[in-house]
Amino acid sequence: MGEIKTDLVVRRHGRPHNEAPTLVFLHGLTDSGSGWPGAVAHWGGDYAIVTVDARGHGESPRFTREQLDQHPGDVMVEDAIHLLEQLGEAPVVIGHSLGGAVALTTAVRRPDLVRAVVLEDPAPLAPDEKQHDPARGEEHLAGVKESIAAGDEAELLEVRRTKHPDWAEDELRATGRAEQQMDTDYLAHGDFKPSTPWPELFEELIVPVLVVTGGAMDEVCIDDELEKGIADLGNSNVTVTRIEGAGHCIRRDQPEKFYEVVDAYLATH
Repeated sequence: MGEIKTDLVVRRHGRPHNEAPTLVFLHGLTDSGSGWPGAVAHWGGDYAIVTVDARGHGESPRFTREQLDQHPGDVMVEDAIHLLEQLGEAPVVIGHSLGGAVALTTAVRRPDLVRAVVLEDPAPLAPDEKQHDPARGEEHLAGVKESIAAGDEAELLEVRRTKHPDWAEDELRATGRAEQQMDTDYLAHGDFKPSTPWPELFEELIVPVLVVTGGAMDEVCIDDELEKGIADLGNSNVTVTRIEGAGHCIRRDQPEKFYEVVDAYLATH
């Protein structure tokens, strides 16, 4: 794989890309491509890893007004396709939350670019969900305001530790910094997800997909009802695994269990 030509910030980790299989990480809303320290440490010895700051996140460009009007989630899918087209091989794509919805939509639109997909509690659009919801945007803005207001790294870590006392410090630092870097105009806009709803996406999948979700039903996107809905579609390409003791961020809440489940899946794909 040569130079990746994109206006997004892309980083490479782990082994050389001509010597090992490739993993591509797509992060969630208010996170960044730097928000995978545990995953990079865990897989970097065996895989070539590509991380990316999604548009509006981290150090990548902000959304233009035209892109906001086009549905930012659909713009993210186009960004992901453009990135994957340049890799020279079909990687395994691992996506969390919004990044999971982007990975899922990308795999449906361009299955030739994806070997398999791992979705960490993905957040695809529901059939009855508003695509554009400014009230939801205000909630997300409120969720990052303490990190944005933090005066130094020590204060930022304390803000994050108060919310997630069991997370590793490098995860707290990465997520806090990512919240400070957010495109607040994009958050306020309140339109985040790719526009294709989840029943269509899971029904049309033709590549292997592992969905890993948590047992805290008041926190996760893939609750019992949605898990049943996926099962009722009868797509044998989709496997759902639930990890008890975890909320929405499974790899941060229960890292050992998360990596055990995903390692077994990667070994077969």
